[in-house]
Amino acid sequence: MKRVYLIRHGEAEFTGHGRGDHGRRLTEEGHEQARTLGELLAESGIQVVLTSTADRAAATASGLGLGEVRPIEELYNASTAALLRSLATLDDDVDTAAVVAHAPGIPALVDELSGDDPDPQAADLIRHHFGTATCAGIEFSGSWAHLDRPRLFWAARG
Repeated sequence: MKRVYLIRHGEAEFTGHGRGDHGRRLTEEGHEQARTLGELLAESGIQVVLTSTADRAAATASGLGLGEVRPIEELYNASTAALLRSLATLDDDVDTAAVVAHAPGIPALVDELSGDDPDPQAADLIRHHFGTATCAGIEFSGSWAHLDRPRLFWAARG
């Protein structure tokens, strides 16, 4: 069984202050959210964190303090297909990974991968709102290129 934690970046500035959307930085609350999520995920066994190159996502990934962080340009405002392509690049000796990216891609992928029998508490937490620093854990069999029988098993907010 493999696991992936799908994370929406922490709270960010409203504008990039001349740096554009890609340059929007985390607020103090966003940094705290990343630290809190990192504490919640400390025992999860995450080996690698794939992250969007946007400042807010990269800072969230670093702030987690978990595993190797790999910036991937394609994860900036990625669709579910792009998120899945990025996961497919992982070696199958990786058992647990995380992805830090953006809405609507992350919430849409969580919805797609929740499975027929999601954990009820996790599903309740994300059912109506997938806010900043929300994390959903998906477990599955198969390879990173073929996520077989995915199921939402955990969710939390930073």
